[in-house]
Amino acid sequence: MDAVDRELVRGEVDLLLGELETERFRHVAGLEPEPALARLFRARPKAAHRETVAALRAAEDEPLARVVARLRADRAAAEREEAWRAADALAAGQGPDGRIGLGDASLAIRRERARDRRAALGRAVGEAFAGAAAAREAWAEERARARAEVGLLPDWDVVVEADALLNASDDAYADVLGWLARREALSPRPAGDLDRADLLHLLALAPWEGLFPAGMLALALRELADSLRLDLSRLRIDDAARPAQWPGAHALGARVSFRRQGGAADWESLLLASGAALAAAHGPPPHARDAAFGAAVGALLASLLLDRRWAERRLGVDRSRADDLRRVLALRRLFALRTSAAALRVATEVARGTAGAAWREAHRDALSQATLAAWPDGLAGRDADADAHAAALRGAALAARLARSLRDRFDEDWWRNPRAAEALGGMLAAGAVAPGTSPEGEAPRLREGAEALVQAME
Repeated sequence: MDAVDRELVRGEVDLLLGELETERFRHVAGLEPEPALARLFRARPKAAHRETVAALRAAEDEPLARVVARLRADRAAAEREEAWRAADALAAGQGPDGRIGLGDASLAIRRERARDRRAALGRAVGEAFAGAAAAREAWAEERARARAEVGLLPDWDVVVEADALLNASDDAYADVLGWLARREALSPRPAGDLDRADLLHLLALAPWEGLFPAGMLALALRELADSLRLDLSRLRIDDAARPAQWPGAHALGARVSFRRQGGAADWESLLLASGAALAAAHGPPPHARDAAFGAAVGALLASLLLDRRWAERRLGVDRSRADDLRRVLALRRLFALRTSAAALRVATEVARGTAGAAWREAHRDALSQATLAAWPDGLAGRDADADAHAAALRGAALAARLARSLRDRFDEDWWRNPRAAEALGGMLAAGAVAPGTSPEGEAPRLREGAEALVQAME
């Protein structure tokens, strides 16, 4: 395959990736309950074919070969993916007041103060998950087989790093979660009986909700983008509340689906997703994007919620509450990293052949241990994408190092410094960290993202 052929393949790959992003966005946003993915692959077979992978490897273009290999695996499991997405859109369970959709139940858990009703909502979520679990698991198993066929092997080094992240944050997570739980007469496991529904309710941070007014979020995002010279007009943020729309903010390319949850969760998730979408909008074409870099930009913006100066300036946080707020916001982010780290190991085991009841049990045990809350059955398939977990963890670690470097170079309020905006703009255009920005040289270890949060919690 010569240079001209490779350029043609790049063009086909970029078109296919863009079309897949659009179709998946329509599903996540609740616009299309039954997305049509297989037809997109059939229309561009060369961009997702084993022979293309082999030809690119023969031409020593391994980066593009890996992109095509991932597309080939997705193509093999496309009909399975269509099936689980359709099942998810219809998923429902029996709640305290009757049948309730998966998204509505997930949102209601966070606001329900009565524990018996919250438990019923938790069971409804578990029932809804279980109803769609078979389709998710079938997709994950099919995709794992296809990835092995094109030489995409499990990355055990990143699993070891994820385990180190868990070990490094065990004590701080347990301490702050225990403090937060005691405020509502709850107790984490193993000594207590905290479950997933209780934990999500605690992490909604209802006592601090008044500090995060819904009407100020768009203004805060706009001011931050203007300060850092980021062009929000390149993004499409779909702020809706459709029944099938996924709760929270989710970036797919330069699009963001945003279904509000309330309070701090909205501010955190929209900053995370907007950063990732800005990286996609400002950066290189789809085939050359680094998902970890996009996650890093999002995590960098979201880290400002933990910055005392930014919080005082933007949120008007009283100094008497600043430390407690910082601690619980850091706990929210640490929870996300710990669940990804625990799920990463299980997802990697699936790539090696773990399936069925063994898979579900391993997932339930790993997430229960990592979060100190009982995890229900049926959620394993939702955590089956090891690449997505690894990208989120790498992004958090890179964001921690970038934040430290930006503070060192441009002072504590770096987000107001025009030179910091120039540095960030250069990184966005390149789709990678600029040389010299990370003084330590080597890639950050995954635990660095958690260690930054542990420091914020002290």
